[in-house]
Amino acid sequence: MFTQKDRLAKKGFTLIELMVVVIIMGILAGVAVPSVLGVIERSKEKIDLMKLFYLRDALNRALVEDEEALFKGNYASQNRSKLDSKLSSATGVDLFVVEMHPNHPNNIQSAHTSINKGSEFSKLVGNSGIWYDALKEAGFYGVAEILDARNNGGDLTKDGETYISYKYKDVNNKDQYRSYPKEPLFISKLLNHGKEAGLDAISHQGGNRTNYRVTVSFQWTGMEPTSRSVEVALLPATMKMRESKTNPRGGALLSDHGVCFSTYGDIGCANFSY
Repeated sequence: MFTQKDRLAKKGFTLIELMVVVIIMGILAGVAVPSVLGVIERSKEKIDLMKLFYLRDALNRALVEDEEALFKGNYASQNRSKLDSKLSSATGVDLFVVEMHPNHPNNIQSAHTSINKGSEFSKLVGNSGIWYDALKEAGFYGVAEILDARNNGGDLTKDGETYISYKYKDVNNKDQYRSYPKEPLFISKLLNHGKEAGLDAISHQGGNRTNYRVTVSFQWTGMEPTSRSVEVALLPATMKMRESKTNPRGGALLSDHGVCFSTYGDIGCANFSY
């Protein structure tokens, strides 16, 4: 004869109870997984942001040692007045372009018609000197070599020692090449692949709504030459690092997770919009 204790020990879950548990777990997973992925992406974006601070600090260390450090080198010395003006401007100096695409590796460019047409400031980097050393110190390996090849007629259809030339077919089925460092510049999805949607308002080439470009830009802190220090930002087309000397609001790239890619801090992205 079964006792009450035996009956309780033999009692299991009904099919309906199991289905309820499965449904609840599915709902919880649907809520928790995106949240966890968002936290992971934000953490990666924060790590990418630190590279901008490393780049800023490398340049500022050079300026501590020599206030004229940024103006040394052939191109810098020959274009002193132009460089002075850009460093004090609202947009700063556009050192190079990072082109992102959802389906292809990043592309390092010296200039592009959609964001900094006709710019030659990538020539500041050269193959030695303060700008070159700062990129190396900050972990932007391969960038200087790509810029040197672009500015001096190098063959970017072939891999270099520190970079890869990636061949692909464009929308017109024509061969195109993208050049990017062998050691990735960034680890976040945003800075490797850009955004797959919501790009209608940004500057683009023709009817292309996929490629997204930013410049790695520098500016005297507060747009004030006497500061003898610089700030760094990832700047989309038509955006400013800082509105004016009295208005610190900028338009640097702001991620969907709230990470502002400007060493000015969150105020550096106050005017950003896709």
